[in-house]
Amino acid sequence: MTSLICHNDIRREDVRRNRRLNGLDYLEVDPDQVTLSVYFLGKAPVNLDKNNVLIEGGRRIRDIGVEDVTIYHFERVELDDYMAVTVDRIGDFSTYTLRVVEQNEQGEWQPHSAFDPRYDRVDFSFKVDCPSDLDCKPAAICPPEVEKEPEINYLAKDYASFHQLILDRLALVMPDWKERHVPDIGIALVELLAYVGDYLSYYQDAVATEAYLDTARRRISVRRHARLVDYPMHEGCNARAWVCVETDSDLTLNPEDTYFITGFNETLQVVGSVLSEDDLRQIPSSLYEIFEPMSHQEIQLYRDHSKIHFYTWGDKECCLPRGSTRATLIGELVKDTQSEKPPCKLDDDSKPDAVPLNKWMAQQGKPRENPAPKLHLKPGDVLVFEEVIGPETGHSGDADPKHRHAVRLTQIEAGIDPLNGQPVVEIVWAAEDALLFPLCLSSLGPAPECEIIENVSIAWGNVILVDHGQTRDEDLGSVPVGESVECCKGEGVLSDTIVIPGYYRPHLQYMPMTFSQPLAPGTPASRALIQDVHLALPQISLDGVPARSGDTRWVPRSDLLGSGRDDQHFVAEMDNDGRAHLRFGDDESGEQPDAGMTFHARYRVGNGVTGNVGAKAISHMVLRKTQLSGSTLRVRNPLSAQGGTAAEPMAEVKLFAPHMFRKDLQRAIIADDYATIVQREFKDKVQRAAAKLRWTGSWYEVLVAVDPFGQEEADSELLDAIVRRLHRYRRIGHDLVVKSARRVPLDIEMLVCVFPNYLRGHIKAALLDLLSNRTLPDGRRGFFHPDNLTFGEGVYLGKLVAAAQAIEGIESVRVTRLQRFNEPANQEIENGVLPLGPFEIARLDSDPSVPENGKLTLDVRGGR
Repeated sequence: MTSLICHNDIRREDVRRNRRLNGLDYLEVDPDQVTLSVYFLGKAPVNLDKNNVLIEGGRRIRDIGVEDVTIYHFERVELDDYMAVTVDRIGDFSTYTLRVVEQNEQGEWQPHSAFDPRYDRVDFSFKVDCPSDLDCKPAAICPPEVEKEPEINYLAKDYASFHQLILDRLALVMPDWKERHVPDIGIALVELLAYVGDYLSYYQDAVATEAYLDTARRRISVRRHARLVDYPMHEGCNARAWVCVETDSDLTLNPEDTYFITGFNETLQVVGSVLSEDDLRQIPSSLYEIFEPMSHQEIQLYRDHSKIHFYTWGDKECCLPRGSTRATLIGELVKDTQSEKPPCKLDDDSKPDAVPLNKWMAQQGKPRENPAPKLHLKPGDVLVFEEVIGPETGHSGDADPKHRHAVRLTQIEAGIDPLNGQPVVEIVWAAEDALLFPLCLSSLGPAPECEIIENVSIAWGNVILVDHGQTRDEDLGSVPVGESVECCKGEGVLSDTIVIPGYYRPHLQYMPMTFSQPLAPGTPASRALIQDVHLALPQISLDGVPARSGDTRWVPRSDLLGSGRDDQHFVAEMDNDGRAHLRFGDDESGEQPDAGMTFHARYRVGNGVTGNVGAKAISHMVLRKTQLSGSTLRVRNPLSAQGGTAAEPMAEVKLFAPHMFRKDLQRAIIADDYATIVQREFKDKVQRAAAKLRWTGSWYEVLVAVDPFGQEEADSELLDAIVRRLHRYRRIGHDLVVKSARRVPLDIEMLVCVFPNYLRGHIKAALLDLLSNRTLPDGRRGFFHPDNLTFGEGVYLGKLVAAAQAIEGIESVRVTRLQRFNEPANQEIENGVLPLGPFEIARLDSDPSVPENGKLTLDVRGGR
């Protein structure tokens, strides 16, 4: 029978439906390799026995005989019959053929007349169940005809060499054509082809150049190469700022309709701080920078938040010391903001203005009192503290511009001064926002008046977090059709048309695109303006219709390496000119847009150091659609904008990227690796960590000790977080134990001699402050402050004496005792140091109530 390779085996089904003919469908070899299960196409004939089954083939083992044949019939029509064939021995690894035969009148074996000639045999192997890495199904391939390639000189790379190469080739295929004049059409075609060859050769060289990090010249290529070695090349990020808005009435602003701009040329006559976009069209865009609100929630502005005064409880010459995290404000706290919703003063067209409550009472002739300011403060709000007048002169021009500080409130509590009934509000802010300087609230004025200067510093409310950038909308067109392929599944079956999308890499019209790190809710104000440029993402979103999954939104990612085939992600890549090019997935790493899909982009423009404007530079508010009537606003940023960073130069990436994988520790192998990872992952909470391996008798245990910032003992929450983070880096077979460092209490005695003209009490107080574990009022840390000490750092005699001797009025200092508390001396004074172990940290609280936490004894003599 002729061997055919057919992709559509229609005849098999025709034989199965035919009642006169039968055939063999397939064969299975049982694990014992002597029983063969042969399945029929339909129902089996009734007159088959072992004489009708013949096994041929084999290389080493041949002439395999059939000992028994058993037919199994099924009553159900959809089930095919089969027969169990038992052979006398096991075959080798070669291919055998099982045939169904019968004898003719001459006694010769011939194909069985009841079987179709194409299905009266089946090929098989006795070793089909043996383990193999190869596919058991034979490849049915009709190889294409191999054409002979012409002889081509691949060294031809420029116009001249291509020109000569084409002429040489034409001399072989067209020997009669010998025209060489320039006007000839043949010569014109030769020159055209040589030009195209030279053009394509340039792109070949460019591809080879971009294939390596050292030689790449395009920023997109350098970025992709660096990412392959885990170096995230950054595109910079935008700047952020706090904007305070003073208003004479309560307002509600839509953040989508509001943005702020910096000041511009004073020669342009613009009245007021609030502009419309029509007013802004008259001003060249190069004269100002745009800042937009980062929050998408409604912006509530309150008149009484424009300027909030501190309450000093009737005392004078007061200040908030450095490190403060709480204060008292004058005002009545309004908790239910829903019941006292501020009247809206924004009118889309000609809606009547809402009248504030106090004006309405005056119009009604009712008695008007001087109530306390209504403060609608809540946790999460931001206030900016500012010194507005000089504490020594009382003039605004003498105010220190460095005494400005933003805090995010964490606790708010209403109260009343029982002496005078003054409503007050107690506020608390995060420890990360602690004051960095003493904030003067009231002071004594200059002579001869010597009057008390009140409200030296105030708190600004109505604070809005804004960042540099302007929102733009742009249509990116449709995904082109690259190829339309019609596939035939079989004869008489309707064909399917597969539309393959074409090349689609749109670029954005406006630049530079904004990059910004996502801001976590509740971030302290001190960290809200700080960004990690390596975590900054492009500020862009796409809407693609029609959507394959029903969701039209596509979100940006730094790369598509972690994206699944159904994730609607894309990457914004910046070229050498700063223009953004969008790259989509391939249905493996990220979803590939379908042909005909239309995209609309909303993105922001504005990035880098240009947004780092100074304090008071942001001075105008712009409304896109609505109009403001009946209200006066003043816009300013008390603090300078910060965080704007330029894109990383390609030269730096080429320098640092090849070595990045050596610096980025991804697996803890030795003990020091665990300590390094803790300090890297918890750099804001842990000042130092130490680790060592201990053999427990059955396995290794890693003991990790941590020294937290600002406290002596790490809390359980921090320890649990460190354990969870280290688990992903730990070596198999290492158990983790994380605990705080061991604090060693000290016992120190010092003999101090004071000059005769100094008071012993003052000197002793200064020494107690100097050698304390506290943060001093001027911001300095005591000698034994937890953040000044770390693992294994011994207490040196010379440092103690030098620190004490620096106090004015001390004549001499001598340390008479330096040892561990409740332990005998070990020649610490003779050696000049009290040594500590690698997991120990010195401790000296000098608290008489708890002497076991360290004891300091001062013997001060002399003075007066």
